[in-house]
Amino acid sequence: MAKVGMRRFIWAAALIVGLVLLAIPIVSVVRNPLPLGRIEIASGGSGGLFDELAQTYKAELAKYGVTLVTRPDLDGFYTLKALVVDENSGVTAGFVKGGFVGGQQGRLATQEDNAWHDKDVNAVRSIARLFDEPIWVFTRKADAPASLRDLAGKRVSIGSQSSGVRNVVRHLLAANGITKANATLIESEIDADAQPLLTNELDAAFLLMPPESPKVQKLLRNPALRLMNFGTEANAYVNRFPYLSKVELHEGAVEFAPKTPETDLTLITTRPALVVRKDLHPALIALLTYAAFQHPKAAFDKSGEPILFYTPGQFPIAADSEFETAPDARAVQTSHELPVLLRVLGPPLTRMGLPFALTAFISEHGSQVLLALIPLLSVALPLTRIVPAAYNWTIRRRLLIWYRRLKRVERMASSAAAPAELAAISAELDDIDEGVSNIRVPLAFSSQLYDLRLHINLVRQRSIKPVDTLSTLQTAS
Repeated sequence: MAKVGMRRFIWAAALIVGLVLLAIPIVSVVRNPLPLGRIEIASGGSGGLFDELAQTYKAELAKYGVTLVTRPDLDGFYTLKALVVDENSGVTAGFVKGGFVGGQQGRLATQEDNAWHDKDVNAVRSIARLFDEPIWVFTRKADAPASLRDLAGKRVSIGSQSSGVRNVVRHLLAANGITKANATLIESEIDADAQPLLTNELDAAFLLMPPESPKVQKLLRNPALRLMNFGTEANAYVNRFPYLSKVELHEGAVEFAPKTPETDLTLITTRPALVVRKDLHPALIALLTYAAFQHPKAAFDKSGEPILFYTPGQFPIAADSEFETAPDARAVQTSHELPVLLRVLGPPLTRMGLPFALTAFISEHGSQVLLALIPLLSVALPLTRIVPAAYNWTIRRRLLIWYRRLKRVERMASSAAAPAELAAISAELDDIDEGVSNIRVPLAFSSQLYDLRLHINLVRQRSIKPVDTLSTLQTAS
């Protein structure tokens, strides 16, 4: 019976603790509903580099029950519009050109730019910077400028209104005093044949593309064109605009025959970012971060040539000067590993056909429950020794009360002589015996109960004997 009582107590305590622990994730789920296993990503053009990266992420995410839906119809400005403005777009992630948001702030930006910047940086979080993407400034070879300041009075292509390059270019030109007031800034992008440059319709054209892009490669090999050298000013650009870096394009790095470029050039670059909505579920952020770091951009182009300015293992990187890094991405960025529960349980739960919501729930709250159990166990383990002792003492206390009365009767009997005193002692013993017979104790304590009854009889025998002797003497006389 003692074991049964103890078992009931332990089960009751465990139930209370379990309900408390269960309440924690339930409240969290009510406040932040569990996600569907779906990420919709603005991938910026079917067949483009961003779309190719998204396709490599898709297979990795599928292992954990997450479907990645690509949106190649969204690029540049429209990516951020879908993430920031249109809450019904369904888009939860996207690729953003480096400098696109950085160019919306500072004294060179307009009030409209600053307003957009505040919206952008508050609505999205960064997962990684993916690779270097140089700012290419092509001009005719005979009219090559030494600096962006030399573009005053020129006709300059700065990229389409919706592209990611326009904001960056306007920012850099404004820093050099070049505006619509003293130059013709054309919101368009040249083709690979560069006809507007060759026919003097344009004097300079900006591109913001990866070096392995077929368009860039064709323009670099056009003998009538010249790629502008930022020279020593590149350091100043990097100092002033944190979203910029610099790279060296060495003599002959594109081709040795004919030698392209003909001299060493210093270029400034941006780094495109993979960003997510800040309210995307932590498990989805962790998985997308993991996919990005496990599947970086290839180090070789489609023809097998090494890509300029790209060293395997260098990217992706976590540092971001334009967006706040997603908190749930930081641990993955550092370790290149998923959280333990997500990593261990995600694939098997997916193979069992269970929804991603279950995986997300375990990943988010499983560690919280375990952490909550640690202090509880530190309390529960001592209780496993204290509670049984307290329980035993409680049962024994029922018997000790009667032992205390029995001890008092025994002392009275040792000094009693008169028949009236002995009769009172006998009546007291009868009362004790009746009280003990009504005690209910667990089976494990039955031996102690029977010991008490034996002790009552022992005291009775010692107390009644003097009474019998006195009665015999009185009869004999």
